[in-house]
Amino acid sequence: MRMNRPTVHELECFQATAEELNFSRAAKRLNLSQPALSRQIRSLEDKLGVHLLVRSTRRVTLTNAGALYLEDARTLLTRLDHATDAARRTSKGETTRLRLAFVGALLDDRLIRVLRDFRRSHVRCQVHLTDLPPARQLEALRAGELDGGFVGAPPDRIDPGLRTVLWRSEPLVLALPVAHRFAREKSVRLANVRDDGWVMVSRDAAPAFRRQFDRFCASEKFRARIVHESERVSAVLTMVAAEQGISLLPKGVSRLIANGVRFVALAGRTARLDHTFAFAAGRPPPEIEDLVALLSRPDPPCPRQRPRSTITD
Repeated sequence: MRMNRPTVHELECFQATAEELNFSRAAKRLNLSQPALSRQIRSLEDKLGVHLLVRSTRRVTLTNAGALYLEDARTLLTRLDHATDAARRTSKGETTRLRLAFVGALLDDRLIRVLRDFRRSHVRCQVHLTDLPPARQLEALRAGELDGGFVGAPPDRIDPGLRTVLWRSEPLVLALPVAHRFAREKSVRLANVRDDGWVMVSRDAAPAFRRQFDRFCASEKFRARIVHESERVSAVLTMVAAEQGISLLPKGVSRLIANGVRFVALAGRTARLDHTFAFAAGRPPPEIEDLVALLSRPDPPCPRQRPRSTITD
């Protein structure tokens, strides 16, 4: 028996209404009349047998079911767009596909150059890029939903189904509010900020990096007082700028914020973030092997930051 599935148009109407929380704005966004939009939402709710939206004369809100359904609807529509794009690219001669993920905050000129060079040397390969936290990248790799991921800090334990290559390393620095007592120093010892509140990337999003941070603190015989966490580095930087705490972050993220935060070197120790690329063990696609070769290539403009090309199983 064929299921009474929602249509793509119904999903698009629901997404627009759920994001706008206003039927008039959603209808305008979709170039529909408001009655037509309302009919699509009612049809969707009838097919699902649940209420997704609560309507009143003053406001529109999502039900619990609606909030969960919005996440899935977005995913379905995004995948449909990807499938459409993939079909069109295939018709133009792009016959292979590489699904890669990266951490948006760690995307820098070096990685952009590598991806650009790969695209130029593999014109028949479709490259799909997704911004995902490290933990979600590893889950997707294990599930076969990704071909490779730029996960940042290497996991303490390498999944037997994965291989990793350490391709770059950069210093970790303290991120301080501009009014912080040490903001004008060239370097600060970690022990000198032991009593500060910390704002950090969440343990769920970046478990390897948080374990590295824990070890740094333990070496100075203190346990950091975490006052706020976020999956996104940009949110961490915003909270530091708002004087809600201090953080430890890779030096490269300084490009993400122009004001409100000072980046200060750690004194008395070498603290670095190793950038790791992870991919499936066994027989990876030849495109992955070619990408690893590009990642392992020395970077002439920055000889002091040459990548380490050690591959570990």
